[in-house]
Amino acid sequence: MVDLARAAGAYRYLHAYPSVRHAASNGVCRRAGFELRGERVFEYPAGRLMVSNDWRYDLRA
Repeated sequence: MVDLARAAGAYRYLHAYPSVRHAASNGVCRRAGFELRGERVFEYPAGRLMVSNDWRYDLRA
């Protein structure tokens, strides 16, 4: 996905928002070189709040 997003050239950053409780998904982001930006709260699914980590990858780095 990182290679496809970089090749498209339309975006500076690629974000991933795994649940703070999903250690495996957060580990994938860490190992892939994403930078942890902090926690965010989303309504997902509708009517339910989910706390996620905001991981960001700089496509121009």
